[in-house]
Amino acid sequence: MSEKHAANLRDQPVVHGMTRDSLGEGGRLVWDFLSLFAERHYAEANAYLVPGCRMLFPGGMVFTDCTELPKRASAIYQWVKKVFERIDEFTAADGVVVYNYGTLRGQWVDGEAFDGVRYIDRFLIRGGKIADQKVWNDLAVVAAARRSGGGS
Repeated sequence: MSEKHAANLRDQPVVHGMTRDSLGEGGRLVWDFLSLFAERHYAEANAYLVPGCRMLFPGGMVFTDCTELPKRASAIYQWVKKVFERIDEFTAADGVVVYNYGTLRGQWVDGEAFDGVRYIDRFLIRGGKIADQKVWNDLAVVAAARRSGGGS
Protein backbone atom coordinates (compact mmCIF):
# COMPACT_ATOMS: atom_id res chain seq x y z
CA MET A 1 0.00 0.00 0.00
CA SER A 2 1.36 3.42 -0.90
CA GLU A 3 1.98 5.94 1.89
CA LYS A 4 -0.55 8.27 0.24
CA HIS A 5 -3.23 5.56 0.27
CA ALA A 6 -2.42 4.71 3.90
CA ALA A 7 -2.69 8.39 4.86
CA ASN A 8 -6.05 8.66 3.09
CA LEU A 9 -7.32 5.57 4.91
CA ARG A 10 -6.14 6.96 8.26
CA ASP A 11 -7.89 10.28 7.65
CA GLN A 12 -11.30 8.98 6.59
CA PRO A 13 -14.25 9.61 8.94
CA VAL A 14 -14.56 7.04 11.70
CA VAL A 15 -18.24 7.32 12.62
CA HIS A 16 -21.41 5.76 11.21
CA GLY A 17 -24.86 7.16 11.97
CA MET A 18 -24.20 9.19 15.10
CA THR A 19 -22.64 12.40 16.25
CA ARG A 20 -20.79 13.23 19.44
CA ASP A 21 -23.61 15.58 20.43
CA SER A 22 -26.20 12.79 20.15
CA LEU A 23 -24.53 10.90 23.01
CA GLY A 24 -24.92 11.10 26.77
CA GLU A 25 -22.20 12.44 29.02
CA GLY A 26 -20.45 9.07 29.35
CA GLY A 27 -20.60 8.44 25.61
CA ARG A 28 -19.07 11.84 24.89
CA LEU A 29 -16.29 11.17 27.40
CA VAL A 30 -15.48 7.85 25.69
CA TRP A 31 -15.69 9.48 22.24
CA ASP A 32 -13.22 12.17 23.32
CA PHE A 33 -10.87 9.68 24.98
CA LEU A 34 -10.78 7.36 21.96
CA SER A 35 -10.34 10.31 19.58
CA LEU A 36 -7.32 11.56 21.55
CA PHE A 37 -5.92 8.04 21.67
CA ALA A 38 -6.38 7.56 17.91
CA GLU A 39 -4.55 10.81 17.24
CA ARG A 40 -1.71 9.65 19.53
CA HIS A 41 -2.26 12.36 22.11
CA TYR A 42 -1.50 9.90 24.89
CA ALA A 43 -0.79 12.40 27.68
CA GLU A 44 -4.14 14.08 27.05
CA ALA A 45 -5.89 10.70 26.87
CA ASN A 46 -4.30 9.68 30.18
CA ALA A 47 -6.04 12.66 31.81
CA TYR A 48 -9.35 10.82 31.19
CA LEU A 49 -8.24 7.88 33.38
CA VAL A 50 -8.58 7.55 37.15
CA PRO A 51 -5.31 6.69 38.89
CA GLY A 52 -4.94 2.91 38.73
CA CYS A 53 -7.31 2.52 35.78
CA ARG A 54 -7.04 -0.97 34.33
CA MET A 55 -7.28 -1.43 30.55
CA LEU A 56 -7.66 -5.12 29.65
CA PHE A 57 -6.97 -6.11 26.04
CA PRO A 58 -7.21 -9.44 24.19
CA GLY A 59 -4.59 -11.96 25.18
CA GLY A 60 -4.73 -10.81 28.79
CA MET A 61 -2.65 -7.69 28.15
CA VAL A 62 -3.27 -5.16 30.93
CA PHE A 63 -2.25 -1.53 30.69
CA THR A 64 -2.56 1.37 33.11
CA ASP A 65 -1.19 4.09 30.85
CA CYS A 66 -2.11 5.02 27.27
CA THR A 67 1.52 4.90 26.12
CA GLU A 68 1.86 1.18 26.90
CA LEU A 69 -0.45 -0.25 24.22
CA PRO A 70 1.19 1.38 21.17
CA LYS A 71 4.62 0.18 22.31
CA ARG A 72 3.32 -3.39 22.63
CA ALA A 73 1.27 -3.30 19.44
CA SER A 74 4.06 -1.91 17.24
CA ALA A 75 5.20 -5.47 16.51
CA ILE A 76 1.72 -6.29 15.15
CA TYR A 77 0.53 -3.23 13.23
CA GLN A 78 1.75 0.18 12.10
CA TRP A 79 -1.51 1.90 12.96
CA VAL A 80 -5.13 1.12 13.75
CA LYS A 81 -8.30 3.21 13.89
CA LYS A 82 -11.74 2.46 15.24
CA VAL A 83 -14.80 2.96 13.09
CA PHE A 84 -17.54 3.73 15.63
CA GLU A 85 -20.83 2.05 14.77
CA ARG A 86 -22.70 2.46 18.04
CA ILE A 87 -22.19 3.75 21.57
CA ASP A 88 -24.55 2.63 24.34
CA GLU A 89 -24.56 4.04 27.85
CA PHE A 90 -26.35 3.09 31.05
CA THR A 91 -26.11 3.67 34.78
CA ALA A 92 -24.94 0.70 36.85
CA ALA A 93 -24.47 0.21 40.59
CA ASP A 94 -20.76 1.04 40.39
CA GLY A 95 -20.82 3.89 37.85
CA VAL A 96 -21.76 4.62 34.27
CA VAL A 97 -21.10 1.84 31.74
CA VAL A 98 -20.43 2.73 28.11
CA TYR A 99 -20.15 0.19 25.30
CA ASN A 100 -18.52 1.21 22.02
CA TYR A 101 -19.12 -1.14 19.07
CA GLY A 102 -17.50 -1.02 15.67
CA THR A 103 -14.75 -2.22 13.40
CA LEU A 104 -11.03 -1.69 13.19
CA ARG A 105 -9.03 -0.70 10.16
CA GLY A 106 -5.33 -0.23 9.89
CA GLN A 107 -2.07 -1.46 8.49
CA TRP A 108 -0.15 -4.55 9.53
CA VAL A 109 3.53 -4.12 10.29
CA ASP A 110 4.39 -5.40 6.77
CA GLY A 111 2.32 -2.62 5.17
CA GLU A 112 -0.77 -4.62 4.16
CA ALA A 113 -4.08 -2.95 5.03
CA PHE A 114 -6.88 -4.49 7.07
CA ASP A 115 -10.45 -3.33 7.53
CA GLY A 116 -13.72 -4.55 9.02
CA VAL A 117 -12.25 -6.26 12.10
CA ARG A 118 -14.93 -6.35 14.82
CA TYR A 119 -14.39 -4.84 18.26
CA ILE A 120 -16.33 -4.00 21.41
CA ASP A 121 -15.04 -1.78 24.21
CA ARG A 122 -16.64 -1.62 27.66
CA PHE A 123 -15.84 1.38 29.84
CA LEU A 124 -16.71 1.95 33.48
CA ILE A 125 -16.86 5.64 34.34
CA ARG A 126 -16.70 6.96 37.89
CA GLY A 127 -16.50 10.60 38.87
CA GLY A 128 -16.29 11.72 35.25
CA LYS A 129 -13.22 9.58 34.45
CA ILE A 130 -12.56 6.11 33.06
CA ALA A 131 -12.00 3.61 35.88
CA ASP A 132 -11.87 0.44 33.76
CA GLN A 133 -11.74 -0.54 30.09
CA LYS A 134 -12.20 -3.98 28.60
CA VAL A 135 -11.53 -4.57 24.91
CA TRP A 136 -12.63 -7.48 22.74
CA ASN A 137 -11.66 -7.74 19.07
CA ASP A 138 -10.97 -10.20 16.29
CA LEU A 139 -7.46 -9.00 15.39
CA ALA A 140 -5.84 -12.26 16.51
CA VAL A 141 -8.34 -14.29 14.46
CA VAL A 142 -7.71 -12.15 11.38
CA ALA A 143 -3.93 -12.31 11.88
CA ALA A 144 -4.06 -16.12 12.21
CA ALA A 145 -6.17 -16.42 9.05
CA ARG A 146 -3.73 -14.17 7.25
CA ARG A 147 -0.75 -16.31 8.33
CA SER A 148 -2.49 -19.43 7.05
CA GLY A 149 -3.32 -17.77 3.73
CA GLY A 150 -6.94 -16.99 4.57
CA GLY A 151 -6.86 -13.28 3.74
CA SER A 152 -6.24 -9.94 5.40
